[in-house]
Amino acid sequence: FAPELNDTMGIIPGPAAIFFIVIILTLLPTTSSSRSDGKQNKKRPPNVVILFADNLAYDDVGTFQTNNNKSSNDSSSRTPRTDTLANQGLKLLHWNSPAVLCSASRAALLTGKYPIRTGVYPRVFEPDAQHGLLANETTIADYLQQEGYATKLVGKWHLGSRPGYLPIDRGFDEWFGIPYHMSGGSLDGHVCGKERDPNGTLWLPLFDGRDIVEQPVDLTNLAPRYVQEAREFILEHASQQQPFFLYMAFSHVHQLCAPRFAECQWASSHFSRGGGGGKEGHSFRAEFGDAVEEMDWILGGVMDALDEAGSEVSDDTLVIFTSDNGPWTAEQSCAGSKGPFKGTWLKEHVSDDCTACPSEYKPSPLPGQKRRCIYPGTNYEVMGVSCGEDSGLGSAWEANVRMPAIVRWKGGGVPEGVTSSEMVSTLDVLPTVLSMIGKDIPIGSEVDGIDVTDVFLGHAQSLPLREGEDNQNETNRRRSERAIFFWRDGFKTGPLPAPFGRFDVVAMKIGWYKLWFWTKSSHYNADEEVYHDPPLIFDVLNDPAEAYPLDPNRHDDLLSHALHLMSEHKASIEWSAPLTLARDPKYLPCVNVESGCRTRPLPLDLDGGGDSIDQAEER
Repeated sequence: FAPELNDTMGIIPGPAAIFFIVIILTLLPTTSSSRSDGKQNKKRPPNVVILFADNLAYDDVGTFQTNNNKSSNDSSSRTPRTDTLANQGLKLLHWNSPAVLCSASRAALLTGKYPIRTGVYPRVFEPDAQHGLLANETTIADYLQQEGYATKLVGKWHLGSRPGYLPIDRGFDEWFGIPYHMSGGSLDGHVCGKERDPNGTLWLPLFDGRDIVEQPVDLTNLAPRYVQEAREFILEHASQQQPFFLYMAFSHVHQLCAPRFAECQWASSHFSRGGGGGKEGHSFRAEFGDAVEEMDWILGGVMDALDEAGSEVSDDTLVIFTSDNGPWTAEQSCAGSKGPFKGTWLKEHVSDDCTACPSEYKPSPLPGQKRRCIYPGTNYEVMGVSCGEDSGLGSAWEANVRMPAIVRWKGGGVPEGVTSSEMVSTLDVLPTVLSMIGKDIPIGSEVDGIDVTDVFLGHAQSLPLREGEDNQNETNRRRSERAIFFWRDGFKTGPLPAPFGRFDVVAMKIGWYKLWFWTKSSHYNADEEVYHDPPLIFDVLNDPAEAYPLDPNRHDDLLSHALHLMSEHKASIEWSAPLTLARDPKYLPCVNVESGCRTRPLPLDLDGGGDSIDQAEER
């Protein structure tokens, strides 16, 4: 057809053209309906579940034992549900905790930052801490909440227990759990010593939101309550088709408070050595293996809840499992195994006269009892270990920083039944989760973690990068520039009060190379830090025990590169004041001062049939 021209030279369509245009417009959607359909068809972002264990070692998980040639099979593993999760997803063999203690590791998970940036150093937040994670920090829960996610924490927080520092104040809609570690307070049947609880009112609290609902917490049914809280949260928001973020921070496998060393672990009824339906009678008393089994059972309960919500929900949920730190070695049978990460060099170079004691105990050797440790003011005594063997919690040796880790997302492309040797850090969780849901991190956020989506999806090269290897491809180039830095305290001197000294980088990793600048055993043992120039270099892929330092003269390029990266890292730090040191008893969580900080009457047999501290002193 041909258009007709009007007086003003405008184009007027003829009848045929008008008919054609009407047909086209009829077939095309309107702008508004197109926008509406786009919203309806837009894929809902995945749910996110983070399962975070407390002091669970790499070697405590059955599937990771197998990878270290340790005799293990499905029938003997204490972690069958965790092993199943690994078979359904990606098992990461080189996941690193960026901090040596609980509070700092949790701050790193939630913020993607080293603790030196957030002020969560040099120690953990104690129950009477004045501060916690500051409000100017944006957590992964904050980010996901902004994206329309329902957010909930079940379990341990350990980033401040005062109003204003609770999970509810840091991006979580809901919280059900304990504000700090399991050794943070007394229980009916397990009373902390006077070193920790001089006034007898330090009862371990259970929070629901901002309120203390139980003090002390009843451990005989805590694990089932954790599962129930997680299940109800998942089913509620799945039924509403609202994306959800569940942070399941297990209270396992941290030991209970001193001095009852023989009763240092706990489990609820079905896994305890004394619960109705349990192993010996009604109690929460347990051995370390029982605590591991119960943690695995809780994990299984969360996975069952996802399945109960339907395959669409389960398949479209990104699940990440790992641990904050490794075993508290000096706690011995109350803690986990170092496995292949023996810290052999340290053991061979620290005086055998140095003894590391369990928490709150002090060395008190006698003739023929070189490792004797006592609880101050009592007759409680246990045997410690040599400082050279104490290379777990509180140190930067592999036993404390190499974490078991699993990622599963059936509907999102995470491969099943695959392992990866790529170097990953807990710092990477925040940027990677945000990337995988399609959200950018705001510019200027100073996040130390990197986006490892390619690793999670199995696209990254899994072979260790060696010095001199071709770095022309992007994956190798990124890996050669990526370093993980391990900060700790416990120096003999420094600006911080004793025994902290100062907070400094003691070691770093580039790929499978680990460089040590300062070596020392865990916590505040008597052995002094030793400076190394040039640094010790270990190949932790082939030498996980850190036994055989490499010749520094054959690694000049590595040393030069490492020192450059560390200099850049330290220059980027705007030092934040240490938040964990300020303490005052007035900040202790207490449901009611008049009731002695208890929600139920004090039982007549406070110590559950065992000796009280006073009785022990009389023996």
